Amino acid sequence: MNMARITCPSCQGVGQMSLLDVYYRGPYRCWKCRENFLIEMEDNDLKSCSPMSQEEFDRFVAEKAARDRQKNIGMS
Repeated sequence: MNMARITCPSCQGVGQMSLLDVYYRGPYRCWKCRENFLIEMEDNDLKSCSPMSQEEFDRFVAEKAARDRQKNIGMS
């Protein structure tokens, strides 16, 4: 497991996130200012970061949870 460091573009707060894979694309919420972002990381390097509304953030999280449930059902 890798610990990635992310500097928030809004408040410059530095957060950490544990990654299981070398590539990650998904939501990130700053611990300090609570802004939501869609980030893309590869080898612990932040490749892209764009703001997300709370609705987009919630939808992204819900869709990922649904995909994960489907994946787990297929493994049973």
